[in-house]
Amino acid sequence: MSDATFPDDQIHSRIHALPCWQDPVTLTPLIGGLCNRNFVAETQSHKFVVRVGEDIPIHGISQAFVENAMRAAASIGVSPVLRYASTGISVSDFIVGRHLLPSDLENESVLAGLVSRLRELHHSKLETGSLAYFWPFQVVRGYIRYCRGRRSRLENELDTLSEYTSTLERFVSPFLPVFTHNDVVPQNAMLDNDGRVYLIDWDYGAYGHPFFDLAGITANADIHHEIDARILELYAGSTNSELWKQFRVFKLIVNLREMLWGAVQELASKLDSERVEAGMASIYPDEECGYFGYAELNRKRFHRNLTEFKKLYG
Repeated sequence: MSDATFPDDQIHSRIHALPCWQDPVTLTPLIGGLCNRNFVAETQSHKFVVRVGEDIPIHGISQAFVENAMRAAASIGVSPVLRYASTGISVSDFIVGRHLLPSDLENESVLAGLVSRLRELHHSKLETGSLAYFWPFQVVRGYIRYCRGRRSRLENELDTLSEYTSTLERFVSPFLPVFTHNDVVPQNAMLDNDGRVYLIDWDYGAYGHPFFDLAGITANADIHHEIDARILELYAGSTNSELWKQFRVFKLIVNLREMLWGAVQELASKLDSERVEAGMASIYPDEECGYFGYAELNRKRFHRNLTEFKKLYG
């Protein structure tokens, strides 16, 4: 297995030795990954993206499951073509385009494309290997447990956050688990030059609740509420009070998961701090650098959305 914390020269040697190359490759680091390492690999005629990751038990990340999720997503066309994968390292086609920006969600065609990819993902019938199961409420409980006694800056809030988690979970209606991405932040979607949207970064790809993906679109983008309504219409064809309640529940658990993810990463990550800060700055230039800046960003989002939820549902 390749380890994302290995020195650059070891990672480069491992990439150059991959059996998928037909020609020599040059490597250029991609800035932005907060949990793995990424490179552009270029031959004389093609460009690829190489992802290097490792198992991260506290986040439930297993590279064997990540590989299966990438293969499944590529096979149904919601992710770039996968050219090579072995535990901890993968090579995918380079998308000529750019990451989505929060402002892109106000573009009807882009928003429709993203929701369409999620519909394709959620309605797919998979014939690939085993996938994990992702239940965000249990993920949050695991993060809270990890933070206790480790001098987390959220220490004084953990009991309250645990109560919120259980309360929100009781609002969830019965559902059919589907193949989900579980990390639908704007930087995990690509817009190619032809206007097609692709999903990337499958660390958390698993079976789960479709609304965790849907709510993640705007929960991670600070976009106005009219977009939420349009997402539901595009996905379900119409809206009603029950769909709205489920959407709002999952928007809150997205915020809570992201907040505690940042708090856990601040305590547990082995990645180089300068690389993490550069990645954070490239994604959220107006926020405090590092993992705690990410936690604070999502703490604000959570409490803002919680206030609205309490007004509606008590």
